[in-house]
Amino acid sequence: MTSLNRLAPEWSGSAGQDESTFHQLAPYIGKIKSSIAAVLVKKFSTRGSRLYDPFSGCGTVAFEAWRAGRHVIANDLSPYANLLTRSKLFPYRSLDDGLKDLKRMHSRVSANENPPDLRRVPEWVRRFFHPDTLREVLVWTSVLKAEDRWFLLACLMGILHHQRPGFLSFPSSHTVPYLRIRKFPPHEFPELYEYRSVADRLEAKLRRAFKRTPKLDFELGRRCYSTGAELLQLGTRASTILTSPPYMRQLDYGRDNRLRLWFLGCADWESLDDVVSPGEQDFLDLMDRCFANWRRILEPKGHCVLVMGDSDSREGRTNLPALVAEIATENAGFRLVSQYTDEIPDDRRVRRGLAGSASETILVLRNSGVSS
Repeated sequence: MTSLNRLAPEWSGSAGQDESTFHQLAPYIGKIKSSIAAVLVKKFSTRGSRLYDPFSGCGTVAFEAWRAGRHVIANDLSPYANLLTRSKLFPYRSLDDGLKDLKRMHSRVSANENPPDLRRVPEWVRRFFHPDTLREVLVWTSVLKAEDRWFLLACLMGILHHQRPGFLSFPSSHTVPYLRIRKFPPHEFPELYEYRSVADRLEAKLRRAFKRTPKLDFELGRRCYSTGAELLQLGTRASTILTSPPYMRQLDYGRDNRLRLWFLGCADWESLDDVVSPGEQDFLDLMDRCFANWRRILEPKGHCVLVMGDSDSREGRTNLPALVAEIATENAGFRLVSQYTDEIPDDRRVRRGLAGSASETILVLRNSGVSS
């Protein structure tokens, strides 16, 4: 088996100060480290080839593949994840282009003569915002969605909630939405409960997004879908599949993004979690169907690379990566080429010091040939 041990030093340490600021458009729980994605893209694909990420999440793999000169196909069922992936694959060509478009969108927002009726907004959503701020967010969201301004919409979702002055909500956490009124009582911090305008904060966020941007080839093919990974037919072959599948209820992508999902039109985050954060048997059944589909998508001898959180099977059989490798090799005819397990430092875990995956395993599989 080919060892991945020698590659690990290339992604060790924090990537936050060196990665493109496109990766920091908005928080996303459980995202793959950008330096790991970059190394795996370069190791298991070639410039000009086609790479497919069927569980793209916030678009880390997709963006690093495009950055490295690959044609990219990405897919994710979550409206929030799909937005972030799409925004990274189809950004403005420059900050100047973005600022000019922001000005145009501001004009459309200002022309709105029908202020939203906040009585139609769920009470739990209203609790996060000053009423005037909430009205502005609703209008901006409506305009940006209608105009397909995905990059600006992702920036808006990125400043939706936090307690810092550059964000839009009352004091709250950044990644998972919950209010911090006990820590920041209104009578002690009245300035944190005042109206906050959207336009100036959105411009500041756009400027931050373009702080570190690599040279990108806009002639390369990029496609973004939102359908079941086990069902999607691409109409073309990929030389590499590189993805991080959902972690069997270790993470709740719907619940943890519920406020942003509401603004994106997905009010039923619980039903979404049943699909994008499946339980153990549902997850294993999903992977079985995915491998059957991926064998048809992947070129003969092409690599399928999975970055997976380690989790023990509730049925006591074995750990998650081993179960998935067994499904791939015994049911779908893939060959296990290599695997590598890496500890997840506590500072990379959203719920630090708490239960969840403390390590992740990289499975490298290879398509054994053309499916019948």
